[in-house]
Order: sequence, then C-alpha cells, then structure tokens
Amino acid sequence: MGFNRPSKIQEMALPMMLAHPPQNLIAQSQSGTGKTAAFVLAMLSRVNALELFPQCLCLAPTYELALQTGRVVEQMGKFCVDVQVMYAIRGNRIPRGTDITKQIIIGTPGTVLDWCFKLKLIDLTKIRVFVLDEADVMIDTQGFSDHSIRIQRIIWLLVAKETTDNFQLPSLTLELYRDIMETPHSFLLLSQGTWRI
Repeated sequence: MGFNRPSKIQEMALPMMLAHPPQNLIAQSQSGTGKTAAFVLAMLSRVNALELFPQCLCLAPTYELALQTGRVVEQMGKFCVDVQVMYAIRGNRIPRGTDITKQIIIGTPGTVLDWCFKLKLIDLTKIRVFVLDEADVMIDTQGFSDHSIRIQRIIWLLVAKETTDNFQLPSLTLELYRDIMETPHSFLLLSQGTWRI
C-alpha cells in the first residue's frame, strides 16, 4: 500500500490499538494522516477468521465513507485469508434471520441499528472492536449522534464490563465519550505535528 513508516498518528495509536489486553482509545488528527489505516489494522488484528460471525463494527456518517473504509479493509486484508467485510448501508437489504458470516461490518448508524435491533442480524455481545469514524461529523448530524451513542452504550454494557475490548473513536470531540468509556487513552495531533495528551 505504499507505507514505508508509520505516520505520527499511527506511531502513537498503533501500540495502543494492538496492545494485549486491548485498550480504549480516542484519537484526533487532520484528514489524510493515516487514521483509517490504523484502525483497519487494529480490526484485522483482532479478527478470528475461523469464527464466522461479526466481530468488528465500524460506524461511518455517510454511505460513501463506509464504502471508502471498506475498500481500505479489503485492500489491507487481502492477505488475511477468509476475513470478509459486509456493508450495513442503504440499499443492502438483508432478510430477518439471515446468518451473517462476515467478520467485519461497516455501516451507517441508522442501518446498523436496524440490523442490530429490528432484524437481529448482529450479536453485539460478540463485537471485539468498535470504531466510530468521523465522530465529529456524526455529532453534528441530527440523529446520528443519538444512534451512535446508543450503539456504543449497548456494546459497552453488554461486553466491555466483562471483557477488555477495543474501542477506537477517530476524529472525536474528546469529552463526549469519557463518561461512557472506562479509562480511555486520548490524544490530539495538532496541525503543527505536536501532541496534546
């Protein structure tokens, strides 16, 4: 993919994202700094290809961004045999009761909510990595903030109190999720390349 060395955001975030046990993380940096590649690598590293159910969930504010992120997953994951992506986006209609065998789900908040609760296609207790991408956009978009927070709260209540799971929240207003996440690491990469922890 043309990577010679990690970007500043990757250098800081990847050790936390790939740590054992997993750690919660809130990270902010400008567009084009490598956040997507970082959290995609984290998702791919946590997937068990032999387990045929959703294990990673990534929310994006738009259909286009969901597809763009999915392409990065597919490109980076081409050497991860049997790891597959499914899109929870408008137009991708899945009948109730369908057994989803793809390990990584990327979608928009409204469709993901429908898949989780109306259609019962995703078992949130099995989610190992939850990524909220472009969270600042979703916070500013009516309805998306409520959907995103609802999904995250449910995952946190179901899973994170019992296990140590990984939550990455790129481009997030840092204060918003501090009350939901247990001791998250957080940092902001300023445009001048300096860090604020």
